[in-house]
Amino acid sequence: MAYNPAQFKAKKKREVDPNAPPRPNLLAHEKKMKESQVMFEELYNRVQSQAEIIRKLQSKINDLELTVGWLHGQMNK
Repeated sequence: MAYNPAQFKAKKKREVDPNAPPRPNLLAHEKKMKESQVMFEELYNRVQSQAEIIRKLQSKINDLELTVGWLHGQMNK
């Protein structure tokens, strides 16, 4: 096997376009995934708390409807 000096020659670096967006990397993707995970957990917690509030309000409405129905019945007697 013959020695070829061009084989070990350093490659020229490509010119970087200053207007190009930054190149993606795994750390940036991981950061976005973690931020998305946190956001989804916050949204999930908010939905759960709102569902609990809705359940309580529906219970109150049912109790009030029963009370109004009972009062209406007493007034009709």
